[in-house]
Amino acid sequence: MATETELAKQSVPINKIPKNSIESVIRVLVIRRGSITPYKNSRNEGTYRTIILVDEEGTKIQTTLFNKHIETWKDFLKPNKSYYIAKGRYDRVNPNYSSVHKEVELAFTDNTVIKETDHEVSTQKFSDGFLSLDAADNLPNGSVLDLICVLVSVNPIIQNATSKRREIVVTNELMEPTTVTLWGDFAENDGAFLDKLKDDKPILGLCDVRVSIYKGRFGISTIPVSSVLINPIFQKALDLRAWREIIEADNKDIIVAPTKAMKRAIEVPLDHILNGLLAESQDSMYKFKATIVDILNKDEPWYLSCKTCRKKVKVIKEAAACTNCNIDNVEYAMRYCLRLEVCGGEKRAQVVLFEAANNLLGCKKEECHYYRNLVLSKDKQFNFLVRIDLTDANPRRSLIAEEIHQLKDEAPIILEEEVRSVRKYRKRAKKTTNAAAQINQKKPKAAKD
Repeated sequence: MATETELAKQSVPINKIPKNSIESVIRVLVIRRGSITPYKNSRNEGTYRTIILVDEEGTKIQTTLFNKHIETWKDFLKPNKSYYIAKGRYDRVNPNYSSVHKEVELAFTDNTVIKETDHEVSTQKFSDGFLSLDAADNLPNGSVLDLICVLVSVNPIIQNATSKRREIVVTNELMEPTTVTLWGDFAENDGAFLDKLKDDKPILGLCDVRVSIYKGRFGISTIPVSSVLINPIFQKALDLRAWREIIEADNKDIIVAPTKAMKRAIEVPLDHILNGLLAESQDSMYKFKATIVDILNKDEPWYLSCKTCRKKVKVIKEAAACTNCNIDNVEYAMRYCLRLEVCGGEKRAQVVLFEAANNLLGCKKEECHYYRNLVLSKDKQFNFLVRIDLTDANPRRSLIAEEIHQLKDEAPIILEEEVRSVRKYRKRAKKTTNAAAQINQKKPKAAKD
């Protein structure tokens, strides 16, 4: 086997590798090590594992280990470790499958050489490729990007016979909560891990995720070749962490800020909604101001919900039957279904809150004593976000709110200068520490008595 020095001299950037090369050497950082997944087709069956790598140019490439190679390299290719890889085969990308590189993929052979190195791959250019949420919002639907953000909350997994998904909420310096949908293994594995870390509000680097705009609402979704990086240590992540620390030091809450959908929705009086006097909206989203007059089901503002479809279940002798899924024994959980009576001007209406109840109460069902928060919300004015189907000619007496915020709530905007000031402070602290160390080295030794 070649020495590390020899491998270093031979290594080249991924984009400089000739197609179908088998002699090239690359030095890469592992950013994703997928779970071992079974497969079966007309020609073969077995297991595979997807590995995503990145080099110092910020170029990503993927490789898929099959069957015996999974066992061969089980102690290598660990996330956040750097490796030299030699004698791999570089094939053209199959256009029928997603890939992090437009042209080539790395295939392992029996002769492939992998050597871990302490010469870590620089992530500076990799960091430069990450976009913020406000930049991502300007991209067209379907665009694939690398995103840097802060985790705010994690919802339970939703699954059926054909799919698994989990929604998480992330934000940025402009306090713009955005929903990211994790699919498949990301929902089950990464989502479960994020659920344990959610109280720490970790920084997330989401690689190769897709812009997903549905009914006018901006969101992000994972695709099969996405990667989820937790608390990465490249520069943009450190900047965002510095901002989060400023927020925490000021005792500000990053959870309850209005989303872009709330900010962009057309504001109308409540009576316009109830009487069908609405101008057309591209995404059918409207907001109105109203005061909470009463909580109609304050003694029991939740229901037993099927974890798969979120419909109401009937529990008999500890077994929950879901008529929607047509299953007699399903997993279930408590889910909010809060009914409010609100007043806007001279009009009154009933508003139903499901997930939006978390905004009103400031916590989830299993996390708080809800009653006090309900009582304190009475006689206060709120902004309600609702989606209205203009083709429905029936009078609206009950509205489902997708979001609710007390009117005094405003998202604080942290300027870039504040983030830079933290970085300057750290640099000054480092210089001070180094200077002190040099002075200590120059001090004469104390004379012995």
